[in-house]
Order: sequence, then C-alpha cells, then structure tokens
Amino acid sequence: DRGHNHFADGHQVLSSKASLDRLAGDEAQEQKQLHGASNALPEKVLLGYANWCECDNKIVEAVENGVNVVVWFNTNLKKSKKDSKPFVESCTDLKCVGKVAQTLQIKRLPTVHLMSIGGWNSPHPNTEFTGSEWFEAWNKWNRETAAQPEYGFNGFDGIDWDVEGNDNVTSPLNKISLETMDLIGEMSQAAKRTGYIVAMAPAQSYLSVASKDYSLELTHQPVAQWQQLDFPYHGRNTYAYLLAKYGSQTFDLVTVQLYEGWSTANYNITQLDQRPSSYVSKLVSKMHAGWEVGFPKLGSQYVSVESTKVIIGLANGWAKESNGKFLFVGGQDLREAYTQPPSENAKPRGFGFWNIGDEGKNDIFLTRQLNSFLNTRSEATTKP
Repeated sequence: DRGHNHFADGHQVLSSKASLDRLAGDEAQEQKQLHGASNALPEKVLLGYANWCECDNKIVEAVENGVNVVVWFNTNLKKSKKDSKPFVESCTDLKCVGKVAQTLQIKRLPTVHLMSIGGWNSPHPNTEFTGSEWFEAWNKWNRETAAQPEYGFNGFDGIDWDVEGNDNVTSPLNKISLETMDLIGEMSQAAKRTGYIVAMAPAQSYLSVASKDYSLELTHQPVAQWQQLDFPYHGRNTYAYLLAKYGSQTFDLVTVQLYEGWSTANYNITQLDQRPSSYVSKLVSKMHAGWEVGFPKLGSQYVSVESTKVIIGLANGWAKESNGKFLFVGGQDLREAYTQPPSENAKPRGFGFWNIGDEGKNDIFLTRQLNSFLNTRSEATTKP
C-alpha cells in the first residue's frame, strides 16, 4: 500500500497554480458525479469480464494489454431480509475495485467500469420493487457503498444485464418473467436518463437473428441442427422484448455471447466451416438491418441493434477444454471482421470476452490477440 501513500503525498507539493487547477477539475468532477458515469465509452471497445467475484492484478494486466471496458462480476437485486428494502448484493471486494481503478488512473489507462447484474444460476431481480425503485437503490449503493473516495473511485460507470438461466431444467429461473423484463427496461431507462452507461449481454439464442420466435422460457433446444444433442437451455429472442418495448437507444452496448453452449455461431463455424470473420460480418450486418420477431402482446415487430453498439462476445482459453460445446475463436481469425468489413454496417463496435481470470489458460492471451488489430492500447502502455 506504500505506493498509494506515496502518490497521496505527491499531491501536497503541487505548485499553487496547479493545485487551483486541480481543485477546479475536482469540482467539475463532483458536478459530473450527480449524473452517472465518470468515464465515457471509447470509440473502439475491448471489453473484459472479471471472473466471478474477481479483483486482482490480472485485471490491471488485462487493461495494460488492451481491455478498456471492465465488467465486474456480479451483483444480484434482492429484497433485504433485515428491513425488506431493495438490497444490492455483491460478491466483489469493492475496496479492491477502488484500488485497481486508482492503479489504472496512475498508469494513465482510461477505463470504463461496469457492474454486471445476474449471471448463470443467479437469482433474477426481485420484482416486488419497480425498475425505478431499483434504480434509486442501485444508484445509492453505487454512490455510497461501491464508490471508494479515498482511491478516487466514484463508483461504477453503469450496468451490464446478464440475467440468464439455471443448470436445473425445472428451476423457475429458466423463465425470465415479463415483470422481470419490465423491471430491466425501466431501470435501464432511469439509469440512462441519469447519464449511466447501460449494456446487455444476451446469450446468442436470447437475441437471435436466426429466429422469428419469441419466448420468455429458457428451456428450448438449439435452433442449429446439431446431431443427437439434448441441450434444453436455449432462449428464443428473450432480450428482443427489451429492444422492442424500451428502444435500442436505451442500450449503449449489446454483447452477443457467441460462446453460449452449442450456439448457432459454434454450429456455423465448426460444422458448416464458415470463416469466423465472415460469420461475424454477416451477423453484425443482420443485427444492424433488423429482423422480425413475433411478440404476443406487442405484435410482430422489427428489432435491430446498430452495428456501433454490437460487441462480439468470445470465450478465451477455457473453452478449448469443452469438447466442442463452447466456441473458441482466436483473435487472429477475427481481424478481418474489424479491419476489412464488407460494409460499414458490418463492423462491430468491438469485442468482449469471458473472462479475465482465465487469460493465459491453455496459453491463450485473447486480450493481446484482439489488441493487435483493435489497438485499444498502444505499445507504450502495454510495456511494463
């Protein structure tokens, strides 16, 4: 911790003009803090998910190597057993997050910090409270609990929705209720109005250009024609409802998990031998153009996600041990999709991956591979 103290002492010896400038800057920062994010989304995005509850030096390394949006994992929106009020449960050491954020600032590595809500096998948000009530509770938690003023960390810049299913096929968590969807939509709108960044990370089947079907159930078989496969864990455009009802303008980033178990992307790339970069270009282009989805209450609607919001969600080295269930594609096979897209609308905003804790597993450093063409961090910042 001596490094932090040394840095703090350094502030004391600033010349008077510099200290006045700094104070003015701090005041502007204070003002900004009343509305949402401290950091704006970069033009090119390399998004890395922390592993469950992870906060360690691997986050700093990943940022040095190219990550410029960190999604910390995770929080759940629960009803407090103590006072029956909305309660944001987090397994991440928030003081550690503050220290990491400070380290990145000292290293002059501008980074967006998002906090995820949900995750596989996690409880869905408690619907006894409205989306607006949840936003109020989350915003208070972010300002008063997550923020670490002693490390200059003002709290998270926004949220990432990861509400998913459950290993137990009969679990009620294998359906996302309409109440939950409306809570997500309302809370997202409130967060956006306050100046926060709002992102979502649907499994590929939860937002799929390959299907017109819509369902809140997460117990469907894959759409792709895998041979002799029983895998009842896919959705049918579940997240499309959020775009149809709350508008794509509510969401800043949409990370499509191509690493969903037995995904359509996996089938097209590994079984039909489509080149990863051309598959990605086609996918982004289709998402941008829009596709029709039939909703029971909203009727048939076109939903779309502008290419400038699409993040291609990948797996790093852990997926190589899955016997083909999870797609692994290296950065070198995706370069073309970003540097030579067939059209501007076929180019994604960037790439993301699950997860930072597994960087280096099976000798795969996905951050470096993606940074080699995204150039989110220059050579200078990646040197020790």
